[in-house]
Amino acid sequence: MTRCRWCGMESRDPNVCEWCRRDMRTGNFVQGYRPPTQPAAPNPPTANTPASSQPTVQGAQPLYDYSRPATPAQTPQQGDQIRFLYEVSEGFPFWVRVERFLGVVLPLTAINVLLLWQKPEWSFWTNALYFFLVGLWLPGSHLVGRFDDFDEYRDIAIVLLLNLLCCGNPVVVFALYGLTLLGLWLITRADINWSLLGVYGVYMILMLFFNLVLILVDYADIADALTVGIAFAPIFPLLALFAGWFFGGLVRPEYG
Repeated sequence: MTRCRWCGMESRDPNVCEWCRRDMRTGNFVQGYRPPTQPAAPNPPTANTPASSQPTVQGAQPLYDYSRPATPAQTPQQGDQIRFLYEVSEGFPFWVRVERFLGVVLPLTAINVLLLWQKPEWSFWTNALYFFLVGLWLPGSHLVGRFDDFDEYRDIAIVLLLNLLCCGNPVVVFALYGLTLLGLWLITRADINWSLLGVYGVYMILMLFFNLVLILVDYADIADALTVGIAFAPIFPLLALFAGWFFGGLVRPEYG
């Protein structure tokens, strides 16, 4: 095809532009000019056309293999479902139980410290209420078992008796209780109550912390925290803890 120098269009006629009908050389308008007709489009191949005359593409593959049976789409299990099934079969991991326990106990501890700092004379009641709430959450956090999971309450009675005789000194009671468990295990090979040992360990740490707060506000003396003797008042926070532990075990779900 030839480009017309006058209109710039491509013309199939090299002498006269089929668009502007001007002579390619002189630019004069050509009267009665008829552009050449377009060649007929090739007929599409029919069934009678030999297969060799039809164009083929080498290596062409179908977009979908219809000979293969369709299979339903695989839906992967969600992470929450896998975690739930694992917790049902294996139980909560220890760090998850500690995290659940601290998530509730830390705010309660902050509130109790604030009350002790402002109203130290209320320490008897605030500590009792605090340990009751902590006991309620102990089985719910799965940090320990239920209160009624034990066949006998021998260890509960031992801890209460030691607190009564030792003026509620948690460090002395914890040491004596540990030695008592060790002696009973050596003599009778009885199972060690790890749940109660852990509960009293938590109680010991919290009571030492609250006693330190009372000492800092000049409401208690350091000699009071070191006193060992028979006293009834220091046993009430521990009773509140056991009561909360008992009622919390009644409403605790197995998982969740």
